[in-house]
This record gives sequence, C-alpha cells and structure tokens, in this order.
Amino acid sequence: MLILTRKIGESIIVGENIRVVVLEVRGRQIRLGIEAPADIVVLREEIFNRLINENLEAARFNPEDVEPAGKALEETLNRRPALRPTCPGSPCVSVESKILGHIQVPENQIISFVSGLPGFPDYQRYALLHDQPRSRLSYLQCLEDPSLAFIVTDPNNLVPDYRLKNCPTALKELRARSTEDLQVLVTLTIPPGRPREMTANMMSPLLVNPDQGLGKQVVIEKPQYSHQHPVLAPLSGRDDFQPYEVWTSG
Repeated sequence: MLILTRKIGESIIVGENIRVVVLEVRGRQIRLGIEAPADIVVLREEIFNRLINENLEAARFNPEDVEPAGKALEETLNRRPALRPTCPGSPCVSVESKILGHIQVPENQIISFVSGLPGFPDYQRYALLHDQPRSRLSYLQCLEDPSLAFIVTDPNNLVPDYRLKNCPTALKELRARSTEDLQVLVTLTIPPGRPREMTANMMSPLLVNPDQGLGKQVVIEKPQYSHQHPVLAPLSGRDDFQPYEVWTSG
C-alpha cells in the first residue's frame, strides 16, 4: 500500500486521468474531490461492496420460485418491460441457458453492458427474455455464461413515478438523447423457497438504451430508496405511496 501525506488543496494523480484532491479536513473526516473520465465509476467502498453483494444474491434464485413470484406480482400489477422489436432476418445467437434451456436471441436484442455488472465484470452481453407472455418478471440472461441470469422488472411496477433525472454521464455512455430513450429495470432477489419475500434493488437500477443495445447499472444515493425494497408487502397499501423522483450520481 502506498501511503502519502497531503495538505488541503493538494492532489494525487492515479494513472493518467484520475485526480484526487483534498478539499477539507474536519477532525477525523476528510472531504475529497475526484476528477475522473465519464467511463470510470466512482463510488464509496461500502456502496460498491453492497452493490456487488446484492448482484451476487440476485443471481442465486431457484427457477421454481420464479413462477409463484410472478403470479404474486400479477395479482396487483398490469405492466411489464417491453422487448425490442425483432428485425426480420436478424441473425440469432444460440444459448443453452441453464434456466430457460435452448434459446435463440436475435442479435438486435442483445444488450451490451460495456463495463460489466458489479460482481460480474467479465461478462458484457445479455438478453432480456420473458419466460411467459403475461409475466411481469423477465430474465436478464447472460450470453457468455449460460448459468448466470437475473430476474428483473420495471420499477414503476413497484413505486409510482419512478423516474430518472440528472444523469448526463449515463446518457453519454448509453448514447441516449434523454432519459425518455431509456428502459429502466431493477433486479429482484428471491429467497429460496420464499418467493413472496422477494426484494428489489431500487438503489441500483439497470438503464438500457434499446436502440443502441447498450446497458449500464447506476447507483442512486437517496434515503427513500432501498437495495432491499419489499416487492409485495407495500402493495396492500399502494394508495399510501407518494411518488418519488430518482437521482443518479452521474
């Protein structure tokens, strides 16, 4: 470990394009300013570790729990994320999914997470698939590792007016003109054998630009959003929900 002593206003250069500046010292707390390229994610360590752990947990679901979880959500909801339309004659990629079996994914429906997902940095190519036509849940199936998949849903199914705001960095990376161009999804964690206790990671939505086939997971640091939002418990009191706005760190 490199140990350096810096004064207020002095900085540290990491690599060629990351600059860390000491802005203020208050007792045992230090305020740092970080200048980094748009494609480099800068997070507090505890937030980054929590995101990794939540993604790892979300990927450990039992396939037999998905159908009852979807039916439980179906009782109160009437929306689902939309797939990109398939272009006639579009080439397909064959995948032997551990959960869905043999599937053919049109290349124009492949979503590239260029930086990977926290916890799974080596995998970039995914497909959004519906197991059943009327299900409110979808599979985000990794194409490079057939054993890796996530259960995702539209966050507006869970919290009214879940909207994105102030995310210029994400828009640039996803080649989107505005947040209206983006599809927003959240991962679900389904405890084995307890599908009604599933939770949603509302703090770290997946943003997808369907037209460009690009995706990115972002972090929302707002106290009203939880990385373990109960999916079903709040629905009985749905009228008591107040609409929230979503802010990204971009």
